[in-house]
Amino acid sequence: MKAFRDQPIIRKTKILTTAVTIVFALSLIITFGTYWLLGARRGVETGAQNQSATASTAIDRTIKTITEGFVAAFGTEEFSTEVYEMSKPESDPIHNRIRVQNELLTLSASDPAVLSALMINTATGEIYSLFRDSLIPSHSPAITKSESENCKGLTLLRERQSPIRGQGKTLPLIFPIEYQNSMAKISSGSGEFIVVALISADWVHSILPEDSVLVNNQGIIVSGMQGTHIPLSDGGFEKHGYYIYKETLPFSQASIVTRTNLAQSFLTLASTAISSLFASAVILLAISFGLSMMLKRYVTSPVRKLKETVREIERGNYSAKADFTGSDELGALRDAISRMGHTIESQIEEIKEEQEKQLRTEMQLLSEQLTPHFLYNTLECIQQEIQTDNRSASAEMTRALSLYLRTVLSYGNETITVRDEIQHDMAYIRIMNGRFRKEINFRHEESQGILDSRVLKMILQPFIENSIKHGFGITDGSTWVQQPEIVISFIAEGEKLRISITDNGKGFDESYFMQLMKSKENVGHIGIRNTYQRLIRFYGEENVAITVSSIPYYSSEIVITVPLKQTEASLPALRQESPTS
Repeated sequence: MKAFRDQPIIRKTKILTTAVTIVFALSLIITFGTYWLLGARRGVETGAQNQSATASTAIDRTIKTITEGFVAAFGTEEFSTEVYEMSKPESDPIHNRIRVQNELLTLSASDPAVLSALMINTATGEIYSLFRDSLIPSHSPAITKSESENCKGLTLLRERQSPIRGQGKTLPLIFPIEYQNSMAKISSGSGEFIVVALISADWVHSILPEDSVLVNNQGIIVSGMQGTHIPLSDGGFEKHGYYIYKETLPFSQASIVTRTNLAQSFLTLASTAISSLFASAVILLAISFGLSMMLKRYVTSPVRKLKETVREIERGNYSAKADFTGSDELGALRDAISRMGHTIESQIEEIKEEQEKQLRTEMQLLSEQLTPHFLYNTLECIQQEIQTDNRSASAEMTRALSLYLRTVLSYGNETITVRDEIQHDMAYIRIMNGRFRKEINFRHEESQGILDSRVLKMILQPFIENSIKHGFGITDGSTWVQQPEIVISFIAEGEKLRISITDNGKGFDESYFMQLMKSKENVGHIGIRNTYQRLIRFYGEENVAITVSSIPYYSSEIVITVPLKQTEASLPALRQESPTS
C-alpha cells in the first residue's frame, strides 16, 4: 500500500482506471449473462403474449363491428317483414334477392375486412347475394350442410375459396336467423336463414402472428396450420421445445394459439446479447485508454477541491477558496474562481438595486400613462359644458375633477385608503352624469372597519369607464339601459381583500375580456391593461386573482382579489351605502 501511495498520481490514475475497467467489464458480462439466462424465457413468453393480445384485439374488434352492422341491418321490423314474405312457398327468388339487397349492402360495408355478404335459405339452399357479385357455381354453396346444421349462433368457419367471382380466400362469419313471433333474431341453432359475412383471409393472415392459428368457438382451426395442438384453457405452456400460448377473444369466443420455437428464440437473444456485450467492451476500453492518456499529474485532488469551492459559491458562500498551494494552471484557476465569487457577490447586489429601481420606474411610467388617459376625457367634458354655458354643471364637474385629481396625485403615493378610492370613483361618475345628462346609480359596499385600509390607487376607475362607454353606451348616445347602475364593494376575506365592480349593462365576452386585459399589445383599452399590469407589479402576479362573469342586461361583474394587511380585530357584517349619484 505504501508503494502505491508513493507512486506518481498519473500512475495511480492508470492503475485505478485499469482496475475499474476490469471490474466494469466483469460486471457487464455477469449482467448480460444473468439477463440471458433468467430473462430470455420471460422475454419469449412476453413477446408471444403481446403478439397474441394485439391480434386478438384487432380481430375481436372487427368481428364486433361486423356484428353491430348485422344487427343494424337485419334486426329491424322491416327485415322481419321481408323474412316472413321470403318464407312463403310461393315467394319469388328474384324478389327475395331484391328484398335483402339493402341489408346485405349494409353488412358488406360494416368493416373494410368484409369482402361481401350472402344470405342462404337453409330449407331450399337458395343463395342471395349482392347484384354486383357473381357466384361461381363450382364454389357454391358458401357453407356446407353439416356446417349449417352444427353452427351455434355467431360462428366463424374455416378458411376457403370465396364463392364470389374475383375474390380470393375468405373466412365466412355466419349469423343464423330464425323467425319467431313476427320477429327475426339470431338463432342458437341452424336457423331458417343464414347470413354470411365473407372476411378477407389475407387480412386475417396480416393480423395473426407468425406460426399461429385462429380457432373458432367450437375448437376448430379456421386459419393457420392444421394439426396444431390447441390448449383447453387460456395461458401458455412448454411442449416439445415450443412455447404454446392461447388467448380467447372475449366477444366472439374464438381463440388465437401462438407457437414459439424456444431454441431458436434463445439463439436470437444470445446473439443480440453477445453483440451488445462486445460493443460495450470495445467502447469501454477506448474510453479508459483515452482518459488515461489525457490525465495530468496531480490533478485529482486539486480538481476535487475546486469542485467543492464552486459548490460553496453555488450555495451563496462567495468568499470560499480552495485550500491548496501551487502556481500552475490549477492555481491560476483557483485564484480566478475566488475573484469570480467576489465579482458575482457584487453583481448580485447591483442587480438587486437595478431591479428595484427599474420596478419603481415601470410603476411610475404605468401610473403616468394611466393618469392622462382619464384626465383628457374629463377636461373635454368640462370644456363642452362651458361652451354650452351650463355653469352649474361645469362647476359641479370642476369640483368633482378637483376631488379626482387629489386622488390621482396623492402626494406621489402608490396607495390610497379605500375611502379615497370610493370618493375618486364617485367623482368620476358625477362628471360623466353631468356631461351626458344621465343618472347613473352608484352604490358602494364595504366591510366595517376597512375604509382606512390601503389599496393601490385608481384600480376601479378604468373598469367604471369601460362600463359607461361599452356597457351602457352612454358616450354614443345609446339607450340600451334605461336605468344604468354600478355597484362597487370592498370585502375583507381573511387575509385577502375582495374588490368587485358590477353593472347592468349589455355585458361582454368573458374570455375575450381576460385576453384583452392580459394582452401586451398597446391598442385600445389602455386603462384596463395598465391597471392589470400595475396590480401584478405591485402585489406580485401570484397574489392577484381576477375573475369575470357576465349576464347581459342583468349583471356583469369583475372581481379582483389582492392581499389585505388586516388591522382590525374582527370584521363585522357588511355595511352598505348609496351616496348621491
